[in-house]
Amino acid sequence: MPSSPASLQVKGIGNVPSMKNSKMLTRGRLITDPKKQKWMDQAAESFASQLRSWFQTHGIEIPMAWQQPSSIATSWPLDDSVAWIGQLSVSWQRVSKGDEGAVIEFTKIN
Repeated sequence: MPSSPASLQVKGIGNVPSMKNSKMLTRGRLITDPKKQKWMDQAAESFASQLRSWFQTHGIEIPMAWQQPSSIATSWPLDDSVAWIGQLSVSWQRVSKGDEGAVIEFTKIN
């Protein structure tokens, strides 16, 4: 992994909805509130686009063929997942309505 951190941003797609109690029953089916689902889909597509761009600009190959999944990625989390997190730093700032979002940085810690 390159020394520069990967940075993902989600903003500019409207107010970040609360996902708590976002399920609703319609026609006998339990679904996510369509407005919240749309926001989640837009955020996921934004993350995917940013990651594709980041990998291309940093000269990292993206495997196109199927690969054996990592045993770590496919196993259930340990009882104490905090052991996996080397450092966590959170900060916030007030923004105007509609500018809500997040910036997430991933840095490899040796």
